[in-house]
Amino acid sequence: MNLFTTLSDVLGNGCTATITIAQKDGIMTVGVLPGNDLVKDAAKNSIVPLNISGTPEELDEGFVSAIAEPIKKTTGLLVDMAAYERAAEEAKAKSKMEEERKAAEKTRKEQYNGYVALAETNLKEQKYRDALKCVESACKVATDAEWPVLDALERKINETSGAGALFGPADDKSDGKNVTLTQAKGKKQAAPVNEDAEDNDDNDGEE
Repeated sequence: MNLFTTLSDVLGNGCTATITIAQKDGIMTVGVLPGNDLVKDAAKNSIVPLNISGTPEELDEGFVSAIAEPIKKTTGLLVDMAAYERAAEEAKAKSKMEEERKAAEKTRKEQYNGYVALAETNLKEQKYRDALKCVESACKVATDAEWPVLDALERKINETSGAGALFGPADDKSDGKNVTLTQAKGKKQAAPVNEDAEDNDDNDGEE
């Protein structure tokens, strides 16, 4: 009886075989329960042992051939379950990585657009040095495809400011108050003036 050679052939990767033996009135019952520690699914606990009964002589003669095919099918199922779970875990990990990549790209794009917008705002307000600082910050998060836009914006700022001009640069009103995204978010609009209220106050004073 080549029991262990047969088990080695039919047991899949990571599979186990628990063997129990009982004897009563000269009849032996041998139970073989395949398992696989790699499988997390509780469904594997539904697998019942394969029980073979007979006299010792009968088991010597036919036990191995009797268990080979059923054990092979069961362990094959367990190997497939393990492979499925592994694939599911890998897909989940890739999905998480993709979500993180998208979130990082969204943040990068928001920063890029924010600095470009700040640069253009500073340019309109004749804050040329501040505008160039914003372009520099945008360059730190820009992709290769976005560099031409930044190069063109930098040239526009330099041309508008008159950098290198024969009669000197234009008046620069830079104050460093609008060169970071945090500063831009923290800026508040001035409260609107209620002209009716002012008129009423003036009238009250006249009386």
